[in-house]
Amino acid sequence: MEDRGSNAGWCVGDSQTSPEPGSWDDSPFSIGRGFDIVVPRRTMVVEFTTNHGTPQGNENIDGDAVLAAVRDVVDSLE
Repeated sequence: MEDRGSNAGWCVGDSQTSPEPGSWDDSPFSIGRGFDIVVPRRTMVVEFTTNHGTPQGNENIDGDAVLAAVRDVVDSLE
């Protein structure tokens, strides 16, 4: 990620998308839906994903469930 200009991790979903701004906003997936992904910089392995949005078929978990998943990933790295 550092080679791509990101020193704070990976962000997708707004004008500050790293490492390439606009990649999410310009995709067909950004309309009425999104996803959460946890990728620790230490391992660069996708540890958690979920999706949300208005179309049918999305998981739509709440913020507490996302926070619990993030805590689980952090705990597994300690």
